[in-house]
Amino acid sequence: MKLSNESYFSLNFIARKRANKEGELPITLRITMNGQRAEIYVNRTVRPDDWNAAKGQSKGKTKKDLELNRYLDTVRTKICEIHNRLVLRDEPINPDVLKRAFLGKLEKPKMLCEAFREVNVKVREQYERGDICKATVLRWERCEKYLSEFLMMKENVSDIPMKNLTSGMVDDFEHFLRVRKMCANNAAVKYIRYLKNVVRVGIANRATASKF
Repeated sequence: MKLSNESYFSLNFIARKRANKEGELPITLRITMNGQRAEIYVNRTVRPDDWNAAKGQSKGKTKKDLELNRYLDTVRTKICEIHNRLVLRDEPINPDVLKRAFLGKLEKPKMLCEAFREVNVKVREQYERGDICKATVLRWERCEKYLSEFLMMKENVSDIPMKNLTSGMVDDFEHFLRVRKMCANNAAVKYIRYLKNVVRVGIANRATASKF
């Protein structure tokens, strides 16, 4: 399975030699990449005589064996899906990262448009309290819509990790607003200010959360 940086990773199911009380072998998934490895216990066992080490699956024909093989295929597919998501997010990838992501222990990156939508919920709450006018709410929501369109046009994605936003992308977004969306100077300036506010709030929230 080829990675974007021209390295490879392999997934191999292994039946451990030490049997449990029922005489079955625990199965682990070994992830190998660039000389590094990590192993995941997949919470399944197999009878020693039924294990095909070369194929990494059971050679038994019982319903239990067939269900085991389907489950192992599901685990393999999930790992590959996790890898693909990390590649799209331009996240560093190694066996331990894939393991922690599979186990739900990997912190997800804060996504830019997702953070924007969260801020927009609070902006709308301000409007409902009568603190701001409707035109302000609509501008905030329109800005998130334009940002998604910009990312789709520039990166072919609808969202990116907040940490991937660069000053160059901000400049390109402003150009997009002025040329593609024909925004007047005041509107473009406000949209850029909204974007920077969202990033500032997202970074502040992340720093606060990390203290607990």
